[in-house]
Amino acid sequence: MTTDERLDRLTERHQALAESLQLLTADVQGIAESMKELRESTKELRESAKSHDTILRGHANLIGDLVRIATAHEQHFNDSKVKAERE
Repeated sequence: MTTDERLDRLTERHQALAESLQLLTADVQGIAESMKELRESTKELRESAKSHDTILRGHANLIGDLVRIATAHEQHFNDSKVKAERE
């Protein structure tokens, strides 16, 4: 193999490596952009989850209040029933 052939082959390898590097750089930039979007989506999801948690805790408190009211009504009903039976 002559020096010119070796040089041509080396040049071809260099070009192939340069193209691969360009493709790799583009892929890395795409991944970086995807990661940025994923971080933003995750932040939005976290905020939404906090909001839903607050709403659910409020509903749980309301349900607890309703249970206490129902229990008080049931007790009042039972007391009235016992009182009526005595009379």
